[in-house]
Amino acid sequence: MRISVPYRFRVFISILILYFGWISAGSAQDSGQFIYGKIIAKSGQVYEGFMRWGGEEIAWHDIFNSTKAKGQYKADKKQSNSLWGDFDWSIGSLWKDKYQGSEHTFACRFGDIAFLYNRGKSKVDVELKNGSVIKVDGGSNDIGATIRMRDYELGNIKIEWKNIRTVSFLQSPDRHKSGYENLLYGSAKTRKGQEFIGFIVWDQDERMGGDILDGENREGDQEIPFANIVSIEKIEKGSDITFKSGRRIHLKGSNDVSNGNRGIAIYQKNVGHIEIPWSSFESMSFTNAPVAEVYDDYPLPKALEGFVTLYNGEVYEGQIIFDLDEIWDLEFLDGEDDYLHYEVPFRNISRIVPKNRSYSQIYLRNGDELLLGDSRDVSHSNGGLMIVTGKKDKPVSIDWDDISEIVFK
Repeated sequence: MRISVPYRFRVFISILILYFGWISAGSAQDSGQFIYGKIIAKSGQVYEGFMRWGGEEIAWHDIFNSTKAKGQYKADKKQSNSLWGDFDWSIGSLWKDKYQGSEHTFACRFGDIAFLYNRGKSKVDVELKNGSVIKVDGGSNDIGATIRMRDYELGNIKIEWKNIRTVSFLQSPDRHKSGYENLLYGSAKTRKGQEFIGFIVWDQDERMGGDILDGENREGDQEIPFANIVSIEKIEKGSDITFKSGRRIHLKGSNDVSNGNRGIAIYQKNVGHIEIPWSSFESMSFTNAPVAEVYDDYPLPKALEGFVTLYNGEVYEGQIIFDLDEIWDLEFLDGEDDYLHYEVPFRNISRIVPKNRSYSQIYLRNGDELLLGDSRDVSHSNGGLMIVTGKKDKPVSIDWDDISEIVFK
């Protein structure tokens, strides 16, 4: 028997389906911005779900930090579009003496990593999405951290680093919901009137609405979820906290709201990570966060490639080893601008022009320009460049002080 359904009712039902479908898609998309993957324990057990790294990193744009093991590069020979596949790294002896005695950090976003292999103690093999492996050794609390996981069947669990064999990172399935609160997002202002808008890490720690801001007032210790806060303003030796209701209190006595604060980090997709020290910070206004990048948004890493022009007019074209250790576009260029610290992925940089022995002008692909100094990446402390001009050619060694311009393809 066929049942006749009034047209207006059918339209109403269609609207409901579209509405709830939109909500479902939005929720799945929201979950996709959080770190997700599988952990294989040394016992052989496999765990899968959303991960928070040592109670800190939780989003794909958060940074994994370590220190590179020396003289260990080896690219995946399956990369037909890269000279590194045929590059004889034994000729690293050409620059071995410069490399020794210098500690080179490795940093990239979690979204750029395919696997982590625990090699014992503080040693880890980091496999990138293109199959290349970078060997690292300690250097931060990211290695050795206890992983907090929301396993899709077991619920909330903790896995100690010593019990982990491998970690593989994956795009989260739509059917799995993170259960996390929104990432912190807003506008930070400095004492000099600069304004930076992006995803926020407060005191190098708190990242989500459910994280807690600690402080004291006359009534005692206060623990306030960031989700309830609309703004924070530094006042004398503490901070004024304004709530969404308009309520306002003054807090002091903790590193969240006073001089012990380790800095406020802002992530901007087309720039990178910007850290504002507490001494330069003035105020923060929180707003609703847009959806951050998901794992599949992070492309396969590419070798640094471009043109290097010297002051004497010579031009070299090829693949670049920057500061004798950075070879991938996912790695960071570090520098400071008026006490603000920048970590800029090379894939966001179109051109570098050394200005003097201390500073370089950085041209970004989005049209922005940065004058950065006070780090080896952008000053005469840079170990120099190696240019691989062909598969059979020996690399050309270039001193930083001889460089007029670097243009990345």
